[in-house]
Amino acid sequence: MAFDVAGDVAASMFARRGVGCIWQETHVLALRDGQWALLGGGSVSSDDDLLADRPAVLPGYLSVGRGAVAGADPRIMVVSGSGGVLDGGDEPGRRSGSGRWISYADLRVNAQVTSVQVAERQLRVPWHGHVLLVWSGHEPPRAVARDDGGRALGEVLLP
Repeated sequence: MAFDVAGDVAASMFARRGVGCIWQETHVLALRDGQWALLGGGSVSSDDDLLADRPAVLPGYLSVGRGAVAGADPRIMVVSGSGGVLDGGDEPGRRSGSGRWISYADLRVNAQVTSVQVAERQLRVPWHGHVLLVWSGHEPPRAVARDDGGRALGEVLLP
């Protein structure tokens, strides 16, 4: 469905058919010695519209609860999911629970949005409107939704 790479961290999102539902799975990876290592991730059951074309206006139910983010018009973009994993590394002698936190967010956008800019990365929006963003560190990045002319349609600080 979607992926993002930010330096030595990455995230990928998949749709998988389950029994009576569709699962949306996110995997978080870190680059170690030239190889991508799977660190973990999460999954959630979704509805049949997961891979449908993105609508002209996002439905109101997406902005209920944690989906609404400050600074964003919920008809244009919402955060439909987020999470993270601890990268404990594979260094010998590393204390359990130490390491860096890698976060991800699923930004859902409407049909007006053709790209999302995060720092110097410009991500194209797939037909279904789910844009996966990944980052490490304590400060979440800002995401700017842009139309096909490059005009900013909204900006959010990710959760």
